[in-house]
Order: sequence, then structure tokens, then C-alpha cells
Amino acid sequence: VVAALDPTLELDPAFLAALGARVEAGDGDGAARLISDQVLDLFAFSGTPAAIAVQVEALFDAGARRIDFGTPHGIAERAGVELLVREVLPRLRR
Repeated sequence: VVAALDPTLELDPAFLAALGARVEAGDGDGAARLISDQVLDLFAFSGTPAAIAVQVEALFDAGARRIDFGTPHGIAERAGVELLVREVLPRLRR
């Protein structure tokens, strides 16, 4: 879990401990249930194609010069890439 290594984050230590315990126990589903959308947005693009486009635009507006859409691209990798190409990237053209 990388959250504990990021000094810019202000996350509750009890939350990080609970999350780490679930990850250590191999309880990925339990760990995922602990992570709010706000925390997830700090580490990954997620949601609908429109929501992802909004996240990317916010990063560009904040000064990002490059965005990489690395793996994984969802449960069905090919479908995730197709959604990026068909529905996210066209929303980012200026």
C-alpha cells in the first residue's frame, strides 16, 4: 500500500492500519470497501468515461503536461482500452 509512503497525504493512521491489515491478510475485497472515491481518485482513474475525462482535465488544469493510462484498464483489459479510445480521449481534444 503506497499511501503510507506519500508524505503529501493526510490520511487517518487508523484507516491506513485497517487497510494494510486487510491487504496483508489477502482480503482485497475488504480493503477495496474501505477506500472512498476521494481516496481512489488520488491514486487512479476510475468511474465512467465522462468521470475519467473530468479527472484528466483537472490534472491538466493543475499543470500536468502528460498523462499515462497504464495498466490495468479494468477487469476486461481490452474493453477498458477500447473505452479509453472511444469515449475518454475524444473528450480531451481541444
